[in-house]
Amino acid sequence: MTKTKRITALIMSVVLLFTVCVPAVFAETKPFENSEYYSVGDYTIHYRVFEAEEPVGRIFMIHGFALSSYCFKALAEKLCEAGYTCVLADLPDFGYSTRETEETEKLPREDIMHSLMTSLSDEPWYLAGHSMGGYVAIALAEKYPESVKNLLLYGTSGNDGSSAFQQKIMTNPSFIKVMGKVMQFMGKSDVLVRLLLLAATGDLRFTHDYDISYITDPFKISGTGAGAIINFSLIPVTDYELFSTLSPVLYVNAANDSVISKKDINKLRGYLPEGSEDITLTSGGHLFIESRVDKTAEITLEFLNAR
Repeated sequence: MTKTKRITALIMSVVLLFTVCVPAVFAETKPFENSEYYSVGDYTIHYRVFEAEEPVGRIFMIHGFALSSYCFKALAEKLCEAGYTCVLADLPDFGYSTRETEETEKLPREDIMHSLMTSLSDEPWYLAGHSMGGYVAIALAEKYPESVKNLLLYGTSGNDGSSAFQQKIMTNPSFIKVMGKVMQFMGKSDVLVRLLLLAATGDLRFTHDYDISYITDPFKISGTGAGAIINFSLIPVTDYELFSTLSPVLYVNAANDSVISKKDINKLRGYLPEGSEDITLTSGGHLFIESRVDKTAEITLEFLNAR
């Protein structure tokens, strides 16, 4: 493959990933009633807490690329009703967390999320991740196994790591500037976001009824596009052999997912720890955790209640 074709493929991959698709001043406001903030290093992390009345467990949820805590909201509400307190965190560069720049002293995604988790409770958590958030969740569980009971992975796979060429492009200031502007424009466009949401779900009614301000509002924050590119270049790489030694995992995918490749899904499937549950929904696209929330909640509770 020529360098030109590689660059084109990389740009298209970023755009495709979007289809699944802050300064401390953010902490002065609460975007949602249950919003909270946590500071670590140069980062201010926004998160939401759905507290169960009589908790039987705690679940920490990490969203995917170009999304934020809202994508787990519907699932969190159902799990909360069943007794599970859920904490939904915005990764750096998304939602209402810090936007990274070249000057930011970068921290690994898994270290940031683990710091927030342990600040809330020293007890082990159930850890959920969707799409790119699954890469972060796996890396966190591999690095801090004592903090994780079980992984709940939705619409994700393992991350083999970028090639040296791709890494060079993704960290190039000119590329970050150009693609950052492209993503900022896309994320603020109601029409484009609606079309991308339809591509990610394959569900016309769901897309029509969706409040896309949950997507477009965070993209109105300056630096979101460029920060997203920086964030993408810092995605943790999966250690498949170490992954296979973890506690049993709930692994859920959708048959019509057009974002995560079947090849990548099957590779992670081959390393699932003993006792894991591997489920494929017969319908639903990449955002099945929202468009098929009832079924996702049912599957999740069956797994949790069996632990």
